[in-house]
Amino acid sequence: MDLKISNQNINIDKRTSKLENTIFLNILSKLENNIEENIILETNDFKKLSSQDIQVGLQGLMGKYISYSYTDSDNNSVFTTFPHISFFTQTKDIFYISVPPMIINAFKKNSVENFISLKTFFYFRKKSSHNFFNLVLKNSSENINLLLTIDELKEIFNVKDESYDRFFDFEKALLKPLVENINSYSNYTLIYNKIKKGESKNNKVTAIEFILKNNSIIEKSAETNYLIQLIKSNVKDYKKIWESINSSINEIGFIQCKRAILFLKENNLTLSDDELINYLKRKGENIEEILQLNNHTLIKEKISLYKDVTTFTKTIYNIMIGYNFYYSLNFKFLKDIKEFKEGDTFFYRDENYIVFGTYIENRGSFKIFQTQG
Repeated sequence: MDLKISNQNINIDKRTSKLENTIFLNILSKLENNIEENIILETNDFKKLSSQDIQVGLQGLMGKYISYSYTDSDNNSVFTTFPHISFFTQTKDIFYISVPPMIINAFKKNSVENFISLKTFFYFRKKSSHNFFNLVLKNSSENINLLLTIDELKEIFNVKDESYDRFFDFEKALLKPLVENINSYSNYTLIYNKIKKGESKNNKVTAIEFILKNNSIIEKSAETNYLIQLIKSNVKDYKKIWESINSSINEIGFIQCKRAILFLKENNLTLSDDELINYLKRKGENIEEILQLNNHTLIKEKISLYKDVTTFTKTIYNIMIGYNFYYSLNFKFLKDIKEFKEGDTFFYRDENYIVFGTYIENRGSFKIFQTQG
């Protein structure tokens, strides 16, 4: 997903109570371990909460809303709102909870909700943290430097001028929790420096310099650089291919993009820049077209739905037995098929044949290509 978003803003309408927050954090913890729309909570999950407490807390979460807005790549304004939980069913001490898809998506790497750092806001307890982080999100740079006076910070944090006269109290109540939450739950790293009036150690702090690093941009840049190094010897327009790989990582994720590029490299398939861009745009799925460009002809194809991956691999064996190359297959390839799993790709190549197959969500695809004589 190639996301081009601006002017994002996230709002949590009403602060959750201590009871509601305890339950919601438990739900988030379960999502961190296993991203599913339906969550099961039991009374035993909580040390001090009764079944009645959990029911009250869940009812409260259903009535408190989160919203976000942004401007998309076509300059359309988008607004979304949803409760902390959709609904729940209780059976004795077990609660079956349905979580809104927007919250689920916040844990998925290539989603709008993840891109706008929605998950981070779930862990903020103070409105001041919400306001500050919304300000940060309006800047998409890799490194962000903000110099804000104490008065400007108080305005952002929505606190009265007379509040927190001592900087020690201001730092303890607002700045340190802010830094801890952002560093723990977001894609950013935040540090700050105190700016004082004059050089004396005891002088009053008048401003704060915030330094933020957008780790997701840094990571993505590193991933793109890694992948382009794998194929750089065949690349003519470095900038154009770098942008194509970067876009592909946004669209299908680093792992799938890496698989597609390694497939070309490991099997000595050479593409022009335009062919490579087309290959990445099509998520590496136009393998037949790529092989035909490299002097191969499709001689056998089997695409069907299968009960499971074991049924798929048995079908492959039965087909390959009919070809002479089956008896010269190397041990590694047979082992790869035996250990084949959902979402994998297998590949075999010798002087005369190429065997290629994928299996995703019960759909198996298997093809045999022969070198053109």
